[in-house]
Amino acid sequence: KDKATGKEQSIRITASGGLSEEDIEKMVADAEANADADARFEELIAARNSCDGLVHAARKTLEEAGDNATADEKAAIESAISEAE
Repeated sequence: KDKATGKEQSIRITASGGLSEEDIEKMVADAEANADADARFEELIAARNSCDGLVHAARKTLEEAGDNATADEKAAIESAISEAE
């Protein structure tokens, strides 16, 4: 309200963009459709991380206790490590 003139004005602000209800429903449906693929991808990443940990442990064990293994055993372990990588 203008104190000098006594006139009052108002303004209304509304969102002109955003997602429609149809867009939201489509996004939810896409997310649900991809949930299985996402879960399989997460399992793959977990398996890969586990494999990396096992490879690291096998290398460390081979370095520390390799003198106790035969040449054939060392070769088999190194072959398995290479396959896992």
